Amino acid sequence: MGETPERRDALRVDEATTLAELEALRPEWTALWERAPVATPFQSPEWLIAWWRHFGGEGLWTLALRRGGRLVGLAPLFVRREPETGLRQVTMIGRGITDHLDVLLDLDARREGSEAIFAHLARRRDRWDLCDFRDVPPDSPLLDAPAPPGWQDEREVHEVCPALPLPPRAEELAGIIRPGLLEKLRYYRRRAERWGEVRVDQADERSFDEAFGALLRLHGARWSARGQTGVLDDPTVQSFHREAARGLLARGVLRLYTLRVAGRVAAVYYGFVARQRAYYYLGGFDPELARLSVGNLVVWHAIQEAIREGAVEFDFLRGQEPYKYAWGAKDRPSYRRRLRPLPSGGSAGGTEEDQATPHPAHRRPAPAADRAGSPGGAVE
Repeated sequence: MGETPERRDALRVDEATTLAELEALRPEWTALWERAPVATPFQSPEWLIAWWRHFGGEGLWTLALRRGGRLVGLAPLFVRREPETGLRQVTMIGRGITDHLDVLLDLDARREGSEAIFAHLARRRDRWDLCDFRDVPPDSPLLDAPAPPGWQDEREVHEVCPALPLPPRAEELAGIIRPGLLEKLRYYRRRAERWGEVRVDQADERSFDEAFGALLRLHGARWSARGQTGVLDDPTVQSFHREAARGLLARGVLRLYTLRVAGRVAAVYYGFVARQRAYYYLGGFDPELARLSVGNLVVWHAIQEAIREGAVEFDFLRGQEPYKYAWGAKDRPSYRRRLRPLPSGGSAGGTEEDQATPHPAHRRPAPAADRAGSPGGAVE
């Protein structure tokens, strides 16, 4: 792992440039992630190391920030060459299929750490042409840190992630979600019960493979019925999610729910709970049972379970599908920040946009079509 010399009282920046070096960071990275009060599952080593293993190639350039030998920050970066322009772009591991991307920093290293990251990028200008940080949450230190002098700096709202504030008790949901929705959900529950027992199971180590297989099957069946393919159609994407989900199951973060009607798997919910926040990543349902609104029923279960676990927010993640607002979700923006050093004596010109990406992990799905979408038989 490469090392940058620093003053004794300053942060030291090490570079991890191989998968083996990423893996070597895993124990300290896990400890840092567990200390960070607002870190999401998408910043965990379970998610990001799996992403690099399945989608990475050349250009890994993760920065590990240390003080006195202790890991106090991590910037999961890599350098990709844009196919059309040839420009070398610094971006974050996880891009494309990850909704929240950010650095990890201890609270007492937040300002110094973000400045150290930018200073290191400035020192290593020979490695890159522009920085493109996407899906950055509004409270990210990447947005707080000033750009080094002489850098072009562009910021914009990049995506919207609707989120539902959760009450202390499930009985209080009626005061938050759209009037009449709970009554309709109860109606569909009773209707499903006429078919037979309605049961929701949470995947554990023994049932994970079966539940994950059902997710792949039902997600595919839903989009196949529309003559389309979903994000899980690609085998590499499937392998990534299988590894990441299993790792987050061991971490106690995965919430993989299977809803059965009369013993038949009707819907699957794939999400996470961490630090009093729930995240709905993806779902699948049996198109033949859409009239029972089974997709909404399993989301309802997930919301109630999140409240029971003490969550204060249910994040529907990016995309402005109408069903999210039916639950009462409110928009929260994520940001994109692009930086590039200006040539000596140059003026600020527009940054180059991505023209093509060679791998499905770098493809941004259409928000309403290729992720969870409406959970099926959506309650209107």
